[in-house]
Amino acid sequence: MENQDILRHLETLLFITDKPIPSEKLAALLEREEPAVRDLLGQLQNSYMDSGRALQVVESGGGFQLATKPEYASCVRKLYRERMTARLSVASLETLAIIAYRQPLTRAEIETIRGVEVIAALETLVERGLIKVDGRKETVGRPLLYVTTPEFLRFFGFNSLEDMPKLETLVEKKPEQPQEEQDTGLPVDETPAAPPEPENQQQLPMDEENAAGNNQDGGEPEQTAQEPDNENSPEDKDAGAQDTPQDDVGSAESSLPAEEKEAGEEPKTEQ
Repeated sequence: MENQDILRHLETLLFITDKPIPSEKLAALLEREEPAVRDLLGQLQNSYMDSGRALQVVESGGGFQLATKPEYASCVRKLYRERMTARLSVASLETLAIIAYRQPLTRAEIETIRGVEVIAALETLVERGLIKVDGRKETVGRPLLYVTTPEFLRFFGFNSLEDMPKLETLVEKKPEQPQEEQDTGLPVDETPAAPPEPENQQQLPMDEENAAGNNQDGGEPEQTAQEPDNENSPEDKDAGAQDTPQDDVGSAESSLPAEEKEAGEEPKTEQ
């Protein structure tokens, strides 16, 4: 069979089916090796592109099929208006997304994630052929396990589950705020400043602060040290120091105990 004849047979197989055909199956039908069939698929796709046809060869759902180009979707929508407007509900979409990213899952596990019952959503998805039962979980009660189907991949245009967008790209990340914004809840420029301290305020020692507090309460501050008499001149101070009576020395000596007087000039210190 010549190359052109193989291309025509390949085009016929892709046209006659409404579901993607795996390359392995195409190779078996055409009695060719799979790498050779993939090369023929590329040639067929190039011929559609070069001729400006409305059809194209697409790989989705684990296989190949003929499909219309996106720019002609409005024409197809007019013909299949009722079929294409049958959309999935929000509950069904949420359930399908959970199964797609966490499969295989039991009904109880899906309900734990969603927080509500999913019986109706599961029935809808099974009826649409987007999910199926794939065995039972080896646990108490052996519940059914649900997984996605090749129809799910074809419906959303994926070739495999690895082609689905990553969860990290779907979840919008909030930009990290500076520490000042996290503490106050306001931007840095709008953060209220601390009230300015008075310029004339002086830091007083603890004793003076207590004394100032006593003055505010109506009492007089306690004098901790005797203030010098500023009215006396330095000469008067010197004269006063020289006029100290000698009796003070005697009185100081008389205040000593008798034992210390007899001991001499150096008094004993009590142990």
